[in-house]
Amino acid sequence: MARGFSIVELLTVICLVGILSSVALGWYGGNNQEAIERVIHQRNAQEIVSLGVCATMGGADFIVPGDKQATAVNLVVGVTGQQGVWKDKLFRLTNLRPADLPGALTFVKFEAGLLLYDPEGRQP
Repeated sequence: MARGFSIVELLTVICLVGILSSVALGWYGGNNQEAIERVIHQRNAQEIVSLGVCATMGGADFIVPGDKQATAVNLVVGVTGQQGVWKDKLFRLTNLRPADLPGALTFVKFEAGLLLYDPEGRQP
């Protein structure tokens, strides 16, 4: 006579598989947090540099020589264009707060008075 599994045995196996998979997913998700934060910082850095280029083209006075932090804070607060089609236009990083800047500025470098994006994040 063929004997199958009882419902209790099947439910026990399903429960164990569920527990093991939730532990595995939690472990896997935790390892990606660092990579997710890095990508967020890189995107913020790209926004800082992009707006910096536009503000520079507009003649806005926002650069603090040798100080990336103060320069980026000026962009968070907002600066006004002084020339061309950007005259009297506001350049402002609306989705960034000063607390977001330290991680993002790892991927920004200062060169010849310009903010440049550094995808490797090697700049201090």
